[in-house]
Amino acid sequence: MTPRHVGGRGPLRAGLAGLVIATVTAGCGTGGSGVGLVLQHRGRLADVALTASAPTVPGPAFRLGGTAGSGNASVGMEADGLRVAVGPHQPGTWRGYFAATSATYPANSVIHVRMGRPSSAVPSRSQSGIALLAVQTGASALLDYVFVASVETGGESSWLIGHATGNTSYATTKVLSDLPVTAATEDVTVRTDGRSQYAVYFGDRMVYQSAALALDVAPPFRVFLEVQALGIGYQALFRDLWIAAGTSVEVDGLQPGDHVTLTPDGHPAVGSTADAQGRARLRLPVDEAVGTGSLTIDGPHLQHRFTGVAFAGGDVYSVRT
Repeated sequence: MTPRHVGGRGPLRAGLAGLVIATVTAGCGTGGSGVGLVLQHRGRLADVALTASAPTVPGPAFRLGGTAGSGNASVGMEADGLRVAVGPHQPGTWRGYFAATSATYPANSVIHVRMGRPSSAVPSRSQSGIALLAVQTGASALLDYVFVASVETGGESSWLIGHATGNTSYATTKVLSDLPVTAATEDVTVRTDGRSQYAVYFGDRMVYQSAALALDVAPPFRVFLEVQALGIGYQALFRDLWIAAGTSVEVDGLQPGDHVTLTPDGHPAVGSTADAQGRARLRLPVDEAVGTGSLTIDGPHLQHRFTGVAFAGGDVYSVRT
């Protein structure tokens, strides 16, 4: 993979992500009326469909830029996702464009996006097109990041996983894994601490994992949805961007020994038993760290089921009776 050419990129303004306290009251069961589930700490840091019924420019949650310049690039939310494109340009030259999150996110956040590219859009070996997810340091303007990229050259394509180190205008990449393409679009979920750990999932399948890397990606992180192209117009498509603070949901205010089950819509349930402090920790699969489902409490003094719970890894709930 060629070095990522993103010259002239400056630091982006930071966004705000505050704590949200909400109460989930929908539910049924025994143990008394008025049982409530109170969200004390919110783990859902971002959740954007990136789709629109009519084409529209992304709002202030994103900052646009790149070497292509706005005159030869476009970004728009359409019915099938966020389309990031560069136009035709001089043969032998790289051009890129991106939509980057205005907000930054902590180390070990779980980041998901469905990403893809056109099929067989690069006919010549002297041309390349790349759809890129980059998780980059937001602590400075340095081009230090981990990435997942769908790369196409001369009708051949692959998925590359790697990391990069650079200055403010140029980065050198190191490819960690080169995967065959089984689909032009993938649900990609990544997690890194920016130092030594990096894991990548395609759907529910872990395709890369290491805890022994020498990364230099200082948190907090900024997420880049990007297209890169060599000597050809090209586009990438992104949708369903979500970011969670972690991979577990905590429930307190329970009685020791109470059993808690979280059943995500369309996925298997996860369960846990409250400890001596009345706290249960529900561990979620990484690719299911954000969702909606039901939460059931089963104990000698309380049996209750909450429905329509919009959960995320990092959430802390308290049961109120």
